[in-house]
Amino acid sequence: MSTIETRESQMFPVLTPQQVDSARRFASGPARNFAAGDMLYDIGSRGVPAWLVLAGTVDVARRDGLSREARITTHRPGQFSGEVNQLAGRPSIAAGRAGPDGCTALPFDAAHLRALMIGSADLGEIVMRALILRRVSLIEEGGAGTIIIGLPDSPDVLRLQNFLNRSGLPNLVLDVRSDEEGRDLVERTGVAPDDLPLVVCPSGPLLRRPSDEDLAACLGVVPDIDPDKLFDVAVVGAGPAGLATAVYAASEGLSVLVLDARALGGQAGASARIENYLGFPTGISGQALAGRAFNQALKFGAEIAIPVAVERMVCEGPYPVLFCGGARRVRARTVVIASGARYRRPDVPHLNELEGAGISYWVSAIEAKLCAG
Repeated sequence: MSTIETRESQMFPVLTPQQVDSARRFASGPARNFAAGDMLYDIGSRGVPAWLVLAGTVDVARRDGLSREARITTHRPGQFSGEVNQLAGRPSIAAGRAGPDGCTALPFDAAHLRALMIGSADLGEIVMRALILRRVSLIEEGGAGTIIIGLPDSPDVLRLQNFLNRSGLPNLVLDVRSDEEGRDLVERTGVAPDDLPLVVCPSGPLLRRPSDEDLAACLGVVPDIDPDKLFDVAVVGAGPAGLATAVYAASEGLSVLVLDARALGGQAGASARIENYLGFPTGISGQALAGRAFNQALKFGAEIAIPVAVERMVCEGPYPVLFCGGARRVRARTVVIASGARYRRPDVPHLNELEGAGISYWVSAIEAKLCAG
């Protein structure tokens, strides 16, 4: 059974009148009235607030494949919209429209939503659990997010799918050989085989054989980094050590930026099962551990930029300066280097040509599916 079937009451809780009154203190603006059919937020829209419904209803839908929509739920008075992206102001994965009788709703932008979670422990627990479960449900549904069209066993499709999965981003792979909708789009756009895979971002743009950096930019998951801003802490590496640093520093009110060249979770994020991590006596998967730490860091206001490679650090003047990929520059009072290990690889001729196409240094559920049977 899916998450939405087993934990619906936690995914879409109804706040009591007392809880609604408590939440009002953290709203980012006055309540707004929407007429029937008005769009509160659309798929791909940036900076979308979470909306607390005071009257009427909001119909929520996700993308279902390339051209269809699927209903998720209808929010009623006392319920709130949004999922994990609303914590950081990232583009919305779903769309919300006012129901047949319109609605009145209270907005909570990213900063005020985080303030609610920290300022009201009881409400914060309810809201955080709901946002996380909604993201889990979107991942289970698959078609709600990024769509990759190509050959499922090709190195580029595996690379993109691994990046999205480890980043906790919903995605769906359409086999260009057997999926009619995907094949038609490839033919209409005139994409040559060498330009596959074709990637459709939730906001609509089409990318041809993108790098991880190009895909992240299209999805809006890399924050704009102000070169003149002085961060209290810059963390290089988003494994358990780097994410722990971000949580501890941000929870004390420090401004924190986390940078990683590859994906969330570091080496641990690729582990199927971790048995010796403090606080999880029954074990936990690396992806689940990284996802929890990531959401916790977002909750306290840390900024996380992945994939952004740190190329060098210059210690001139009063503060260190990090020079990063994409001509980015980061100034910070303190730099924590948690870049992890780099492993020696076998000295075998042409080995790199087979990486991701039969040779793997770790194997995820994605590769396992290709080997089934």
